[in-house]
Amino acid sequence: SSIVDPFIYTIALAENACQNGVNYHFDNEVTAIEREDEVYTVKTVNNTFKARWIINSAGNNCTKISDMLGITGYEIGGTKGDYIILDQKVGHLLPMPVYPVPSTTYMGIHVTPTIDGNVTVGPNANSATDYSDYGVSKDAMDYLAQDASKLWPHIHKKDYIRNYSGIQPTWKDKEGIIKDYVIEARKDIPNTVNLVAMESPGLTSALPIARYVVSLILDNEELIPDENFNPKREGIVKFSEKNPDKQAALIEENPDYGEVICRCEKVTKAEILEAIHNPLGVDTVTGIKYRTRAMMGRCQGGYCQMRITKLIQDEKDKTVDEVVYSRQSSQMFTGKVRK
Repeated sequence: SSIVDPFIYTIALAENACQNGVNYHFDNEVTAIEREDEVYTVKTVNNTFKARWIINSAGNNCTKISDMLGITGYEIGGTKGDYIILDQKVGHLLPMPVYPVPSTTYMGIHVTPTIDGNVTVGPNANSATDYSDYGVSKDAMDYLAQDASKLWPHIHKKDYIRNYSGIQPTWKDKEGIIKDYVIEARKDIPNTVNLVAMESPGLTSALPIARYVVSLILDNEELIPDENFNPKREGIVKFSEKNPDKQAALIEENPDYGEVICRCEKVTKAEILEAIHNPLGVDTVTGIKYRTRAMMGRCQGGYCQMRITKLIQDEKDKTVDEVVYSRQSSQMFTGKVRK
């Protein structure tokens, strides 16, 4: 078993694709899909797009897109998993992932080290109908700690630094058995690849799935490889991982490396600025967090979050109420306490 940083993994894939010509259109919820003369018209809340091929990889909204394509009949439910994140000081006590023996429907509570030295406890698995509810209850955290402590007896509240949750689509049969996810290219709905109920291990399988999707397209038409494709993404320099001589050279080249914004994770101003000016144009607070690990330390942004918000505001020429934490309607500020 191996571990990766799921945030940087997905960001790296997306930014590398962008560097090779892929365009992203965020905050464009699809409202309708029509097909005429072998061309699809995709209508969104903001734009209309034309496409010869459509790949439905819409996660929890996969059945909405599938229905719009004319592929009906899938009934998907949400499964919510909660997690606890433990401080890096306990990371040395867990040299490898620890998993219980799974049942036919559930993988059980895991205890997993991260590549940065933290430990995650979870997930549980509860049915979810509200796909916007990412709260974690006290009862859920107590259950995670109690169950996981049977495998690893080092879970204590004093080491909790954060909790979070995720919701994945789940397809079950009439007996309640979880079914494998679906990857299909149907002849009756031409020029589409439909991915339904892409739950765990969707992240682990992402690249093989992508290659399989390409093979399904190749069954219908020729694809010409891009001779100029660049498979490498350099990523953001991690100042804290450099030796003193290299750190001194970086500061001499760019003084912003000499200003630490996130004290817990030793993230510099230069790294924050590079994250703000990423290829995808992402300028949310969590977009910066996942690219740099700023706000992921013991204080969870208590020192650096306001400084990062101010940098986003200045670099992107935003008003204070235009800066969002993660998604639409998650404004960092709604007004001033004092005028």
